[in-house]
Amino acid sequence: METSHIISDIILGLVGVFVFFKYLLKLDLFETLLWEAFILSVSVAAFAGAAKFAGIEKAGLVSVFFQNISVTVGALGLVVAAWFKIWEDDTLDGKIGSIVLAIGFIIFALHQTVGIPLVVSIIPIIAMILVAAAGVAALLKGRNTLGMWLLLGVVFASLATFKDRFVSNTENAIDVYHYLLACSVLCFGLAASRRTD
Repeated sequence: METSHIISDIILGLVGVFVFFKYLLKLDLFETLLWEAFILSVSVAAFAGAAKFAGIEKAGLVSVFFQNISVTVGALGLVVAAWFKIWEDDTLDGKIGSIVLAIGFIIFALHQTVGIPLVVSIIPIIAMILVAAAGVAALLKGRNTLGMWLLLGVVFASLATFKDRFVSNTENAIDVYHYLLACSVLCFGLAASRRTD
């Protein structure tokens, strides 16, 4: 049993659940679906990861499954949701939301069946760049609070992704990853909740 990893995974999962109920449920259906494709898949992966660290080996498969959803469907959903959030007078079209989710699930299915690790490793990086660009666009549009939360979300997600560059101990890196990702999820939830600045 790896207690510190269990605790950090549970905290990450709870942050995601909190964000979902506090911020995402208040949004329109397709906007909620796009944000939660990332946030809830991260939460489920975290809870399953905690179970794996507690000694339930099969939970590791569930964790990896939802991690892959978060970096495919979730990453695409995050990008589209962030850009639509910038224009307050635009309502997210259900067709666009459906297309984005469908593309994400197609990429996810291809990865699960054929195995395209390069694409799955590139998508999160491209997504972070596009969400950061959305944050900058929000600042330029005068949506300062929205822009700040989007950019902070990307900063924490980037630090989590590249944690090995500044955390040398592998065991500590796992916990650092969970805590940084929890900060990122909270920032994205706060961005999602913005109506006006």
